[in-house]
This record gives sequence, structure tokens and C-alpha cells, in this order.
Amino acid sequence: MGAYDTAYFDRPIGRDRSDSVKWTQFGPDVIPLWIADMDFPACDEIVQALTARAQEGCYGYARDSQAAIQAMIDYHRRLYGWEIDPDWVVPQPGVVTALNLFCRLLRDVRPDRSDVFINEPVYHHFMSAAQLQHVRERRLALRPFGEPLPEGLESIDARGAGGWMLCNPQNPLGHLWTRAELTRILDYAAAHDLLLASDEIHGGLVLDAPHAYLPLLSLARSDAERRRLIAFVAPSKTWNVPGLGCAFAIVPDPALREHFTRNYDQLIPAVNLFGWVGAEAAYRHGEPWRLAMLAYLRRNRALLEAFAEAHGLPLCRLEATYLGFLDCRALAPTLGGESPRDFFLRVAKVALHDGAIFGSPGWVRINIATHTDLLRRALDRMADALATLA
Repeated sequence: MGAYDTAYFDRPIGRDRSDSVKWTQFGPDVIPLWIADMDFPACDEIVQALTARAQEGCYGYARDSQAAIQAMIDYHRRLYGWEIDPDWVVPQPGVVTALNLFCRLLRDVRPDRSDVFINEPVYHHFMSAAQLQHVRERRLALRPFGEPLPEGLESIDARGAGGWMLCNPQNPLGHLWTRAELTRILDYAAAHDLLLASDEIHGGLVLDAPHAYLPLLSLARSDAERRRLIAFVAPSKTWNVPGLGCAFAIVPDPALREHFTRNYDQLIPAVNLFGWVGAEAAYRHGEPWRLAMLAYLRRNRALLEAFAEAHGLPLCRLEATYLGFLDCRALAPTLGGESPRDFFLRVAKVALHDGAIFGSPGWVRINIATHTDLLRRALDRMADALATLA
């Protein structure tokens, strides 16, 4: 195992010379802080496990790895006290696929009430999953500061709705749902017999102890409630292995699980063998790397907070994920109709994600999971760009 210190995460890995989506989308003079992957090398144990498997030299069809599934189960039990029955697990090539399968499930098993509640702002593939699977979105606006759930949630009309897709922790707000907030959601879902799917891909990225991510399924108060819940987990965001394509749908209800399993068997590609190898190594051996990475992210978060305060741009409290959500709506009178994202790309040569894609025009999402010196340079460029508006 390597020494996971500041120097380790500062180490450049030349992503601009690779096939990285993040680094090749824009020109070489642009600092890319948009898409949600990290500029850090994966932990040594993952690299070693992948290298050993690659050196076997034969890459035929692979069965679902029971060792990787058990490693995932053991990890969630050890860190969160969440007991996952192995029978509940349906492998997936990614969480976006699972979101689409959930919307397809609503359409198939609840054709008379297939509308799906989606919190807004949220990761844009929530909306695209509903649209691609021809179910109607019912957007619930979250408040970016303080208590995020809408006032009067309990009185919102649920007629025609059969499900709710939740992001836990929340992307892009960076909000870590509390037990009280999740209980309100569970109560509403129970009152209206909603199937509740929770994307928990950022669960390992809680920045401040002793706060912890609460797996939604771990809060189920009865077997009947548990059977209406589905969770999606993956090692991809926590250990920076999204390119390996391995995720898990946790589906306690046998009938709902059969729907996921049938699609996994017949419609979507199986998890590839390197995805299994990387997932097992991450869940078994990746904890020292994860803890060191979180410490590095906390330092980067402090830089972003100082930038936001210095320029009077409200920043959502970044409790989890490595994605800061910055309110730039006050800049609108000086931008002449240009979005903040386009302004910073044009003037600062910094690529951010446009908040409009998540449902929040006038905001930008900034990825702080990069080398501290690079983040500092990007923020300096953005500060210089803002100075041109004065």
C-alpha cells in the first residue's frame, strides 16, 4: 500500500493526454472542473488487483462475482450497520442504467400511476431517465439553503404518481440528508404507496465526521416498507473508478427484483470482469485511501468557500460529494444574457457544469476533486474574470 498523503493526491497523471471525457471535451487551455470524476490516481490496491487480473491474459465471459458482492455487503455492514441480504442484489453496469430500469418498472407495474417525483435541482440523468422511459416527471423544488424539503410536503397531491427518485447524498446541493428528513420522505411515500428509489452513489463522500450517510433502506420500519424501497450503490464515485462500470441495485421485493433481473439478463450488458475486480478491491482494501482523499477534499473545499465569500457568491454547504454548487444569479445584470457557465468558460477558461442542466439556471457546479494547485489556479482565473465585470 502506498503512502496516501498530500503528495500522493498532488501527483499529476496526465489526463489531458488520455481519452478522459473530462479533459478532452474542451481545449488545452481550459481547466476542466465539470464532470464528476476525480483527478487522483486510484488506490494502489485497486491498481494491483486490476494489473494481476490483466496479466492472466485471458478475458473470456465472467460470472457475477460473488466475492465482490460479498465485499460490498460487508463494507456497508461495517461502516453503516446496513444489513443487505445477498438475494436482494442485482448487478448493474452503472447507476444511470438502474435509474432507467426503475422508470421502466414504474411504467410496467403501475401503468395507471407511473408519474415519478424528482427533487430539483438534481443530477440530470434523473430527468432523462423519466423522459427516455416515457414516464411523467413531477418535480419537487428543493431549497438550496437550510431545510431542503419543500414546506407543505405532506399536502402535495400524489394522484397519478407511483414512485419517487431520491439522490442520497444530494447532487448537486451537496446536502447530507438527516434522519428526520429521510423519515419525512418515508412517511410521505408510505401515505401514498410510492415506490422509492434512492441513488446512493455518493454515500462514501461525507466530508465532516461525525455526520454519516444514512442508507435509506436501513431506516425501513417494517418489512412492508422495506419492500417498497430500492437503493443503488457503486464504488465508482468514492474510489474514482466510474470507467470500470460496476454498480448494484438493492431490491428487497422479489417481484420488483425479478423485473430488474430480467432486464439485466436480457436487455443491458453485464458487469465486465475488470469492474468486478476493481469493486472487490475497493470495498475490501480502499478505506485508507478513502479517508486520506476526504482529508484532501476538505482542504480544497476551504479554498472554494473562501472564493465564494470573497466574491459574494452564495455556496451551498458542501457536506457530501466533491461538487460545490455556486449561486451566480446576482451576476445576471452584468452578463448580458450569457450564462455564468459560458462566461467562466469564455473569460476564465474554466469549464464548470451549468446549473440549468440540473434545474437551476444561474448556478454553476464546480468539481473540487482535483489537485489543490490546479483548483487554486482555476479560482484565481475566475476571480480575474469577475473583476472584468466591475
